[in-house]
Amino acid sequence: MKILIVTINDNNNYGNRLQNYALQKYLFSTFKIKQIDTIWYDPQYMYKSKRNIFDWRVWIKYLINWKNEREYLKKEYLKDNIRMYNIGKFTKKISTKLDFKIKDNLDKEYDYFITGSDQVWNPNFWSKRYNYANIRFLKFTSKEKRIAYAASIAIPEIPKDKEQFFKDSLNEMKAISMREKAGAELVKKLTGKDVPVVVDPTILLSKEEWQKIELKPEWYSGEKYILTYFLGNPSPVIEKIAKKNNWKIYNLMDKDNFDLYTSRVEEFIYLINHAQLVATDSFHASVFSILMNTPFLVVKRQQKGMADMTSRIDTLMELFGYQDRYIVNGECDLSDEEILNMDFSKVKDIQEREKKRSKDFLEKALNLKVSNR
Repeated sequence: MKILIVTINDNNNYGNRLQNYALQKYLFSTFKIKQIDTIWYDPQYMYKSKRNIFDWRVWIKYLINWKNEREYLKKEYLKDNIRMYNIGKFTKKISTKLDFKIKDNLDKEYDYFITGSDQVWNPNFWSKRYNYANIRFLKFTSKEKRIAYAASIAIPEIPKDKEQFFKDSLNEMKAISMREKAGAELVKKLTGKDVPVVVDPTILLSKEEWQKIELKPEWYSGEKYILTYFLGNPSPVIEKIAKKNNWKIYNLMDKDNFDLYTSRVEEFIYLINHAQLVATDSFHASVFSILMNTPFLVVKRQQKGMADMTSRIDTLMELFGYQDRYIVNGECDLSDEEILNMDFSKVKDIQEREKKRSKDFLEKALNLKVSNR
């Protein structure tokens, strides 16, 4: 059997690369599938940042300093490209097929096509130029080969002008599973179908499997630290704990810390695994904190247009029973002791249960029968 995965192509995001790697590895190890590839159909974010310095339009913006273009090119462009290059190194661990035009013969090459995980069905992340909507609903292949694993919509409502497209596209899928409850409810609303909510592929691999690929950063000398991964300044809660314990605060989004900002994917795992505390608004940073048994807090996004995307983290927190781990408006209801002493005793059992559910879904969707079930 041969399987092709369609996800968001992005060498600019740790979680995207990790979920892609995890799904491939899980399918290989669990079902012994002959060939699994991920198609890279998006020319953006592969080798360099979205700005192309050889494009004359970039230099026009530079000359007139459109949206502070001069400052960006002078101080941030190189850092962004090195960060992307370092994240791109991890893509080499993923079996990838380049096809920017999505050739028609793909249907003959593969037995099944899987779209997901990540926000493949979030219309805010679609480009008309590259035909993302049709690609991420697998329109280029036969209906009986279209499978969605842990697909995410990540918005509360489907725009009215896209409702019919979603309804038709969902009804054309062979099998659907969603990553968030809110997404499953939207599918139900549009199609009348009950679809399962399954875990992100990163949860399908064990702590030990992830530890095998983690990489200690060369700059790290063993000091204790709090790791933050979000835009904006740390909340007073984080700063107080750091000061009280004489710990450093490392912010993965701090462009002034070149070594940290350009961390590789394997270093991302290491930094979460060895932190005293993680504070984040990132779904995958939350996932890896749970898997690595690292105490963590989730910062509720307050920016306009961002809060609606928290459904994916809400589902994760509910799954593992960590609904109290939020920082809202800079404050947390937990004491410092409660923040730093999390109970991870149920994580492994919950993970094994969810792996079984995911396995059952994939086994049925792919028409497989596994002897060691």
